[in-house]
Amino acid sequence: MKASTIKLATLSKITFIVLAFVCLTSSFFAQLGGSSSYQFLELANSSRIQGLGGKNISLSDSDVNLTLTNPALLDSTQSGSITLNYHNYIGDINYGFSSYTHHVNKIGTFNLAMMYANYGKFTRADATGQINGEFVANDLAFILGYGRAIDSNLRIGGNIKFFNSIYDFYYSNGLAIDLAASYHKPNSLFSAGVVIQNLGFSFSKYSENESLPLDIQAGVTYKLKHAPFRFSLTLANLQQWDLSFEDPLAPQDFDPNTFEPIPPSEPNFLEKAAGHLLFATEIVLSKNFNIQLGYNIRRRQELRFLDKKGMVGFSGGVAFRVKKFHLNYSLASYHLAGNSHSFSITTNIHDFRQKN
Repeated sequence: MKASTIKLATLSKITFIVLAFVCLTSSFFAQLGGSSSYQFLELANSSRIQGLGGKNISLSDSDVNLTLTNPALLDSTQSGSITLNYHNYIGDINYGFSSYTHHVNKIGTFNLAMMYANYGKFTRADATGQINGEFVANDLAFILGYGRAIDSNLRIGGNIKFFNSIYDFYYSNGLAIDLAASYHKPNSLFSAGVVIQNLGFSFSKYSENESLPLDIQAGVTYKLKHAPFRFSLTLANLQQWDLSFEDPLAPQDFDPNTFEPIPPSEPNFLEKAAGHLLFATEIVLSKNFNIQLGYNIRRRQELRFLDKKGMVGFSGGVAFRVKKFHLNYSLASYHLAGNSHSFSITTNIHDFRQKN
């Protein structure tokens, strides 16, 4: 009884701290996608995350690819894990992620990661249109993650990110942190997570008005007891309620009497709420094979064509194991003009040291 009371008190304290921090950051750092710099920090780091809709912080298993989005998931079972991820993004954009995980007894589990994004080559021209060669643009981030257990159910963690952007003659760099908590009761079918991502600042800026892409997320995951389905619900961008924007390509209506343009209607409560939601399902057919499905509502709202929506916002993937290697492939539809393909490979160096 005493142990249960202590665990409940600890969970209550963590919840209070997280909620208080959410309120503070909501007031001072609210930003929307497209209104902040360093957007590559929001890219899905792994193939599995992309297949689940682009964001998931509540899944709790031994996959080290989940720990960049929620570092509280880092634990001793992942020690020695090495992962490589490659994303063939839209157009000529490519990006990747790699990491190594190590556990230190009585201290916690650490993850050292690197993420890069390459945007291809661009033609350099002056104001008169005179061609002056080509230039490249890329982003790079080094990330140190840490996670540890508070008790048997609750874990906390964080990331420290140093990022650097180079676009031709221009460069910018800075520092960001993530704060995370994860709840998962052993042998339970339910897990949950809360994450505050990309709190920080720039050392050097492209312009005076720059900010990081803050994202406050909360999520839950539940697996059916007698069926191979695992469902996840993620709430993203909780630091700002209204994520809607004015679409410049939307048809313009005019008043038949005054011929004045009619302002677009304000999104209703349900439309605003839906912009925060991501749904995901995993079909867990065995320990070594599962299928991922995801639906990102905001992506569909912002990137679809009004007259032809296609599969924009949907994603899917498949994970399987080949001997000592865990492989994952995923496909995400961002726009009718193109999809994103992703592939990851994960292994553990300790598996190669074990005797057959």
